[in-house]
Amino acid sequence: MERTLVAFTTTLLASVVAHAAHPPRTLREAGTASDRDFVSTRPNTGGRAFARQVIVPEIRPATSEASPKALSRTIYLDRDGVTLFPGDNDAAHGRSTLVSEPVEITPWEIDDESWRETVSCVAALYSRFDVTVTDQDPGAAPHIQAVFGGHPNDVGLPDYVAGVSPYRTDCGIVENSIVFTFTDVLDDDPRMMCEIMAQEIAHSYGLDHEMLAEDPMTYLDYDGDRTFQDEMASCGEDGDRPCGIDGSVCWARQNSVALLASRLGRRGAEDTPPEHVTTTEPEVGGCSTSGSGGPPGLVVIALALGLRRRHRRAN
Repeated sequence: MERTLVAFTTTLLASVVAHAAHPPRTLREAGTASDRDFVSTRPNTGGRAFARQVIVPEIRPATSEASPKALSRTIYLDRDGVTLFPGDNDAAHGRSTLVSEPVEITPWEIDDESWRETVSCVAALYSRFDVTVTDQDPGAAPHIQAVFGGHPNDVGLPDYVAGVSPYRTDCGIVENSIVFTFTDVLDDDPRMMCEIMAQEIAHSYGLDHEMLAEDPMTYLDYDGDRTFQDEMASCGEDGDRPCGIDGSVCWARQNSVALLASRLGRRGAEDTPPEHVTTTEPEVGGCSTSGSGGPPGLVVIALALGLRRRHRRAN
């Protein structure tokens, strides 16, 4: 896979990047982390945990736009491996806050049919929102890069971490984010991989974990196919808490469909606030006035794959 990496040649990359365990990163508890630290709870009953990286945003001038739309409304699903360098999140140039030194993430060695099933599943989960889901590199266009591959040790995280994403303390949008599902520590189950990645992507759009088992934002067990739920739910991993990271509070509860719609827009809808979203009470999720500013991004069309989808247990 070709990625634009400014000022580096292929020869230099080979000499500076080592695919090996990187310096361990401590997983901290809420209220004990600082900017760029990682936060997670104990693993769920399946032995997995989902980490988030604390991102303290710069203070920006107030905007009259109640809920700014994401510029990064293309979701690039990448199974081919990637070389990353530390820096502010910039998917187009291979820079990520998640890494502290150059790192090579190995590809997800999966058969083409299983990959098509995974892509189809992610596209289906995001089909009601105004985004493109694609496995073709969008180049310099704003996008979220969702990397399937590698091991959590590659970025210094413990073996039980299945996925990770940056997460803003104001629950805003992390533009041009790079998120991970670590396939080396998971079974090659397309549905499971899809649901984990759907959660990691949504973290970069400002969604927290929630106590609703049928939603992909959950830690809870569920014997079925998860989808984003259009109902209010408490945030948390194994118990109710306010929504936010490291003790910051954005709102009391969240509605994952309403919050994604407020950030991405609803498919086929005019650019107006979605139902179940208010613009005056930020204590209910889906109505945050925080997030990245600026005008809406390009109007995009979801990828219609029309591929056969197998139903598998998520855990």
